Amino acid sequence: MEYFITLLIVLPAFLLAAQRSTWLMDYVFFVFALNRGIRRVVDYYINGAFNPLSTISLTPLIVSAVLLLPALSRFGQLTPRSRNVATLIMVALAHGLVIGFVSVGFGAFYSLGEWMAGFGAFLYAATAPVSTQTADRWLRSCGYAALIVAVYGWYQYYTIPEWDAFWVTAVKFVGYLGQLRPTEMTVFSTLHERGPCASFLAWAAIPMILNPRWRILGSWLTIVLLLSVVVLTLTRSMFIIVALVAMLQPALSKGKGVGRVIVLAVVLGLGASIGLQYMPGSERITKRYDTMKDMQNDGSFKGRMGILTTGLPWILQHPIGMGLGSSGFGGSRLASSGGSGDSSPQEGFCDSGYVEVFSQFGWIGGLAFFAAMAQIWAELTRRIRLGGTNPFLTTGRVVLLGCMVFLAVGNIFGSFSLFWVFLGISLNRVTLPFPSALPQAFTAPYQPPSFDPISQPAPPSPPPFAAPFQALTASGPGADLHSQPPRFTVS
Repeated sequence: MEYFITLLIVLPAFLLAAQRSTWLMDYVFFVFALNRGIRRVVDYYINGAFNPLSTISLTPLIVSAVLLLPALSRFGQLTPRSRNVATLIMVALAHGLVIGFVSVGFGAFYSLGEWMAGFGAFLYAATAPVSTQTADRWLRSCGYAALIVAVYGWYQYYTIPEWDAFWVTAVKFVGYLGQLRPTEMTVFSTLHERGPCASFLAWAAIPMILNPRWRILGSWLTIVLLLSVVVLTLTRSMFIIVALVAMLQPALSKGKGVGRVIVLAVVLGLGASIGLQYMPGSERITKRYDTMKDMQNDGSFKGRMGILTTGLPWILQHPIGMGLGSSGFGGSRLASSGGSGDSSPQEGFCDSGYVEVFSQFGWIGGLAFFAAMAQIWAELTRRIRLGGTNPFLTTGRVVLLGCMVFLAVGNIFGSFSLFWVFLGISLNRVTLPFPSALPQAFTAPYQPPSFDPISQPAPPSPPPFAAPFQALTASGPGADLHSQPPRFTVS
């Protein structure tokens, strides 16, 4: 039965790809948002046991692989600069795969699949021959998928569904995710963890905050709903990114969007001062977020800084890295190894994205990856300077800068996320400036030079031809040679 459900999930993706439908991207958002929730229901009601190797959990990787089929076939349609970006990322992935296969074996291919889920969405969005309206629809589809996640998140918070409690117990997350009692458990909704849940909701809310054209039903009320569930995940870093991106938008757009920043500040202020007071379980939530007032003494902040300061010397000592499948560095592993590099590659999740990128890709792949990010920034800036007004250009730079800041606390590039799609759309040909926006030298119509006998000397007479002319005779009897201008050839 599990295989049949897996087939039902992935089959629409293949059908949409066969029809070259742009709705394939919309469908991928819903698969990534809902697949783990479906898996937990199947484990509880059908399998009767937790299956750590469930094929349903592989459906996001499968449908994202389907995105690669049309994307690679259109690779030549990328602009030269966009092609350079894609090539640099592929160099990083290839280097990481080779080193990872030597170090950890076939686990490197699974890690590659996770990276390709995001990179494949990037390529698909960058190469798809779509209109701005279709690109806008993709962002709104992500918003509707996030709306389902948010509504279920509140249901999960108040009721603790049996299938969710069953999973939390099976994976021994009791305590880490709170207690299995209503309003005492940390929300993870239909995603596989509280962090990915918060990330999915926050990145779905960010476009809605930055531009009204990407908002869905409910507008600001929906944004508040999404952010309220981010609160229930107890993931503080996503609020930092939301606030940072909202402030960067007017800073990089000559002041445009200041009003939206003010509205967001009012929403967050009212939610923090009033909303939490009426929320069940507010004491536990308030205690978690109050630590942001004293970040220097926050254990999570200090741990991440420790990973960064310990990881940088390790990177300098290991230029080839450990490859894909090593999963980066965890704080405990770095502490136990003392940065000597003697630890096993299987050390767990890394809380510093910069360290993880270089630990997986080494110097060659890491520098190639960050060179690709710099190329994206340069290309978006170039299109804006040429007069590009597409909102994906200005907002794309904001999203990219926000991702670079977030890398300090975790590697968000190693999996599927809306920002991959957003950056791909930003590099799509649909955002190229219109001809009227290009410099006048490239757009002014051609005017043949005119001759002014007063201000200019008369042109010299043409030299005599060296060979005699030979008139072309009209074909057929009775042809009139004077009915049209004569034509000549040089003999």
